[in-house]
Amino acid sequence: MTSYHIAQSLQIIHDYWGDEVPPFRIIPHNPNTLSRQGLLPKPGAGRLDIVAETSALTEPQIVTVDVLIDDQSIATITDGTDGAMTPHLDLTDQSEDFDISLSDVRKRTDAPRVPGDPLMRIDLAVPSTGTCKGTLRLSTIAALWAYHITGNKVGDPLQIIDNEKEYAFEDLGQSALPDGAVARVFRSTAPVALRHRSQARFTLEARQDPPFDPITLIPVLPAAGINLRPTTDPAAATPLQSDIFVSLW
Repeated sequence: MTSYHIAQSLQIIHDYWGDEVPPFRIIPHNPNTLSRQGLLPKPGAGRLDIVAETSALTEPQIVTVDVLIDDQSIATITDGTDGAMTPHLDLTDQSEDFDISLSDVRKRTDAPRVPGDPLMRIDLAVPSTGTCKGTLRLSTIAALWAYHITGNKVGDPLQIIDNEKEYAFEDLGQSALPDGAVARVFRSTAPVALRHRSQARFTLEARQDPPFDPITLIPVLPAAGINLRPTTDPAAATPLQSDIFVSLW
């Protein structure tokens, strides 16, 4: 009776999704090559298992896999990657179970990214015996969060506060939008991590003269998205900014 086993198992964890499984598809770069090596891919959510016929796997094998994403902007928010380049990672020195961060992985090459490219390409070592269980951890960049408040209250004494007192926002005053409307801009003084389900909870208030407390206008402002742009302020704490638009009437 022929026996099979999982020879290599790779999962990817991304800080942007936290405890959720990232929507990545890990597939063989060349399925025909994998077949000639006598290996079978078994994809799962955010992972790939490589199955071998136990008696036929007599020598270690090197396989190449692609990590596919549906949203190309993920490449720009993954720390250690460049949205304009496609990294080719070398994990062939990891022949036993591993849990490694992208910053600690060797890169074979960085090629200019073209449409249809994967998030990254990875070379893996498949051991001749047993199962190698690997985890690759990806981190998310942080960006300045800039709230653009529009509506008939932009001239009021507004403020944005963080009830956890971890972040502060500076009032950049009013700015004209491309459609001619005016927005009041509040930007974080420090970069805030980008998350699919952000734990950051910022509140928009209107100040009142003492002894009266501020009036809460929006208890929880929306979180930043991942469509970032370079900030034009050379004194900014980080070069990337996420613009968030809020209407206040």
